[in-house]
Amino acid sequence: MVVNIYDTANEMSRQLTETQEFQNLKKAFDALKADSEAFDSFKKFQQMQVDAQKKQMQGQKPSDDEIKAIQTIAQEISSKKAVQDLMNQERQVDQMLQQVNKTITDPLQNLYSEIMPKNPENK
Repeated sequence: MVVNIYDTANEMSRQLTETQEFQNLKKAFDALKADSEAFDSFKKFQQMQVDAQKKQMQGQKPSDDEIKAIQTIAQEISSKKAVQDLMNQERQVDQMLQQVNKTITDPLQNLYSEIMPKNPENK
């Protein structure tokens, strides 16, 4: 029997949007967008991070001024409740995805388990 794992992945993607964790994240993001000052700062921070990552990928180092600017805006937005709520909900989604990833990759762990070092506590 041939399995199309991509069909399963697409179904999981659809189901992800129906989870409580995703719904809570969406609500938190909508609340952030409703706070125009916090949302503008958040977008600016995201763009600064992307620009810094692009530089690093091109083998360049962000300037001290760019690093300070990113740190300053990070401090500014981290004090905003809407951003804190969004980050908390992101952590919940991330925990769920880590557990899903563990479940998906268990067959790989089991396949190689005989050559993996044993934990001395679990002899």
